[in-house]
Parts: sequence; C-alpha cells; structure tokens
Amino acid sequence: MTTTPSATEYLGASVFDTFAFAQTAVVGDTIYLSGMTPLRGEVDALEVVSPGDLRGQTEFELDVLRRSLESEGAAITDVVSVTVYTTDIDALAGHTELFRTHFGAKPPTVTWVQVDRLLHPEQLVEITAVAVKR
Repeated sequence: MTTTPSATEYLGASVFDTFAFAQTAVVGDTIYLSGMTPLRGEVDALEVVSPGDLRGQTEFELDVLRRSLESEGAAITDVVSVTVYTTDIDALAGHTELFRTHFGAKPPTVTWVQVDRLLHPEQLVEITAVAVKR
C-alpha cells in the first residue's frame, strides 16, 4: 500500500500530520480517498472555501477529488463509490447536477449522509471516494 499526504496542495502538511491521515491510499488498482473538505492551508490557519455556500464547497471538493485522482494516475471516471456528508441534505439535493456533470453518464454508487457538524464549524459538506484504475 502506498499513501500520499496530498498532491493537490489544498491542505498543508501540518493538517495531515496533526490528524494522522493521507489524502490517498493505493492498494493494487484501488484508490481510497480521505474526505475532501472545503479547507485550505495549514492546521493553525485553515481557510474555509466558499463560507456559507454549499454549492461552492461541493465544487471545490469535486475539483480536489479530480486532482487527487490525477496525482495517482487515475481519472474521475474511475470513481466507483462516493459518500457525501453534509449538514443540510435538502440543500445538497438541489445541487445533484454537479455530480452528474463531474461523473458523467456512468456515475458511481453514492451515499448521502446528514450530520450535525463536520471538522470546521463553517464546513457544509465533505466527500470521500473509492476509485479503481481501469
């Protein structure tokens, strides 16, 4: 298994060190992706991307997902499973076209989960994924 803290440069190394995780873990042709967040920077100065804007945060995370996959030699079309955590599932349901646009005609399996809170108090959504290189 190989792990990559983050090749996308959206979170600094201190975030991965503090919370003891990698952005990706590769086992054979399978890529496991930690939750993409709407955050940038180092652990002591995290910046929230698109505060109060669920759509903007989701778009940012889908872009991080794409870049994370590309850093491992894969594409967003290789995604087979997605879990989306949100603090407002009704609002998220209004943005399903974002997923359709990013994943295309053959979307992955998806599970949507509403939670009370995510890592940062201004965070509205977090996306995890599993991909298989084809």
